[in-house]
Amino acid sequence: MLVRVTEMLLGLKGGIKVSLLIKTLKANVRLAALATVLFGIVGLISWMPEHFYVIYPENLYLSIHTVAEIICLVIALSVFIVVWYGWPQTNNSRDLVIAMVFLAVGIFDFAHLLSYKGMPDFITANSENKASIFWIISRLLVSGGLLAAVYIPRRSISAVFHRLYLLTITISAAVSLVGMVILFERSLVPMFIAGHGQTVEKITLEYIAMGFNLLAIYLYGCRNPSQQSVFLLRVSLVFSLAAGMSFTLYAHTYDSFHFLGHIYKIMAYYCVLRSLLQTSILRPYMRISRLNQALKHMAEKRMSLYKETRDSDRILRQAFIQLGATLASKHDLAAMLQQVVTATGTVFQCEHVFLSLVEGKTLKIVAYLSSFKPPERLQPEKSFMGKVFFDKRSIVIDNVENHSDVIQDTLCQAQLKSMVGAPIRHNGDVIGVLVLFSRKERAFTQHDAQFLSVFSHHAGEAIKNARAYETTVESFTQLTLLYDVVKDLAVQKSPGAILTRVAEKLYSLFAADGTVAFIMHHRDDGIHTEPVFTTGFEQKEIDHLQRVFSDGKMTWPWSGLSSMDESTAYDSERSLITMSVLMSRRLNILPLLANGKLQGLIVLGWNDTTKEIPQGKELMLSTIASQTAIGLERAYLYDHFQAMALTDPLTRLANRRQFEMALGREISRTLNYNRPLSLIMLDIDFFKKVNDTWGHLAGDVILQKMGAMIKEHFRTTDISARYGGEEFAIVLPETGLAEARRLAENFRQFIETAKFEVDDTIITITISLGVATFEICTGWEDPKTKIIDAADQSLYRAKQQGRNRVECHISPNCPYI
Repeated sequence: MLVRVTEMLLGLKGGIKVSLLIKTLKANVRLAALATVLFGIVGLISWMPEHFYVIYPENLYLSIHTVAEIICLVIALSVFIVVWYGWPQTNNSRDLVIAMVFLAVGIFDFAHLLSYKGMPDFITANSENKASIFWIISRLLVSGGLLAAVYIPRRSISAVFHRLYLLTITISAAVSLVGMVILFERSLVPMFIAGHGQTVEKITLEYIAMGFNLLAIYLYGCRNPSQQSVFLLRVSLVFSLAAGMSFTLYAHTYDSFHFLGHIYKIMAYYCVLRSLLQTSILRPYMRISRLNQALKHMAEKRMSLYKETRDSDRILRQAFIQLGATLASKHDLAAMLQQVVTATGTVFQCEHVFLSLVEGKTLKIVAYLSSFKPPERLQPEKSFMGKVFFDKRSIVIDNVENHSDVIQDTLCQAQLKSMVGAPIRHNGDVIGVLVLFSRKERAFTQHDAQFLSVFSHHAGEAIKNARAYETTVESFTQLTLLYDVVKDLAVQKSPGAILTRVAEKLYSLFAADGTVAFIMHHRDDGIHTEPVFTTGFEQKEIDHLQRVFSDGKMTWPWSGLSSMDESTAYDSERSLITMSVLMSRRLNILPLLANGKLQGLIVLGWNDTTKEIPQGKELMLSTIASQTAIGLERAYLYDHFQAMALTDPLTRLANRRQFEMALGREISRTLNYNRPLSLIMLDIDFFKKVNDTWGHLAGDVILQKMGAMIKEHFRTTDISARYGGEEFAIVLPETGLAEARRLAENFRQFIETAKFEVDDTIITITISLGVATFEICTGWEDPKTKIIDAADQSLYRAKQQGRNRVECHISPNCPYI
């Protein structure tokens, strides 16, 4: 297989080389044919002068010469204009140098035209020598400029290649040289002597220019001769070479060689114009078109991912709610386990889910979701479920065929390729296995394995609850309490609300003198506690408990509960810690653990040190603690998915959905309390240039830093969001137009002076901002749409008026102060 792939790659590379060689040969053949035709015409005039050599009348040739030079002048200026206006999109330093060369050539051609014999005197008396000097300068500049352009990189960050800098130097140098020729013509080497014709120096310079042309034809051919723009430049050089030969052969100013040379010169200029139209106009347009298609595809893909995430969030939330409700309302073990399997298949979108329990020395499949019926019992040492059971940890298998020792005929018949499994624990022991199979290889990841442990934990809890219900029913009050707690967990969303509800019920049940409930926040620097429910405790006692529970010393009984391994976590879930601290008050501390992670603590206190929770309540408290911990875990998971749905992942600002919700809420407040509401829309100027110059990774860094600057610069009451792409929005509650404009202008100035460091590069940017304000006097029927449109139109106006500015929408119905 590897040999075949290698042969295919070598064949592909060989095919590319052959295709490129054919294109190069075709281009060179076409150039050779063109050169043959052009020099053939020159040779025909030389060999048969009696038929083709003509000396035109002075008045007629003067008109022909004037028209030809004007055409060349127009083409030269067109070359400059095309590159000048295409440069912001291309940043092509080579094309910019060629444009400046042709701008200077246009100036010298214009001076040559005005100095030509027969034209009105151009400052000083016109002569054939003065016109020839301007002519040879123009010829050398064209040939030398095109030759030098070969060595100039297409993209350069050097300040030398700034277009205004080059324009200033080009015009200054060209005008200065024209002035020198006009004023000091007699001091310069003569190019034309009346009665003798061209001088040796002029012919020598013509041959030098032709040598430049030949060298440039070769060097451009070494780059990419089959490319259209390079081929056109080489065609231009061939025409220029033929024109130089014609100008060296003319014996009279008005003869056929002179006329033919001007025709070749026009064609040379025209080919340069076509080449630069390719690189400065057509190629950027095609690139922008492809980018537009890519952006559309990306937008569609993101919308699809957003919908998938939203649907997954909804399915996950419904599955957990339904699962929690089932565990709370049913005591039939088989029904609960089947519900766990169904919820697992719904969330993972998997069609093959199996749950087995240990029975004697076999694994009995008690619940499953699949298109085929599995065997009722499995031998642990000869099955994938047994592998998870013996390893006592989650396992991912990318290809079951690699494990021929445990593969079964039923798996082969069902064409199952990959698997993920998690153990089910009860009181610290592995009592079963929950596995998923897929018909695709590598369908599961380690993240899936960790997430599956949540459902295996639910299965363990289902088994524990069912067995606890079957073996112990102490009192109607306890059952009512357990039912109420689990029912509340099924509908509550906030972790604080869940823990408060449970703490209230325990406080009422045991008639404690005081109760305080803490939520545990796991951060990089350790555990941080937050009291969410307190009664009967003084603030100094709460503060002391908060410090104690946040301490990481191993002397405390609950140390290590926040990060227990799976083999010891379930041994500690039932532990009820009793101690006497805080002015001889007796405390019972109930840890809330899920998956070996401490989610919270409920502290019950008695003033009488002889009182505490009655004996025999440990099982009930363990059930309440585990269900509460699961509820907290589910609430945290819900909050995590909700945050993902409402936050932009790159800038950590609100996304567009959350922005529209916040804007609608603030508009309602404005209508109710008659307070102004302002909106700022800002956009990074020339952000595409940043991506094109430094890459999209640099663009992402700038967007991240821009989000942080917006959050830091504006007030804590303001709502900032990423509206889309490089566009941001800031909602300013209870802020008038004047104040909003001031804030926008301050931020604009701040960004203008800020330096964005990306790797070793310092990038400076500017922003344009649009401001709009909604008040009762505005009179908008749809304020939400109108204020966004008004701010967006103001932003558009700021862009149109030069960027890096703030524009405001002023309502005709409201005074602007």
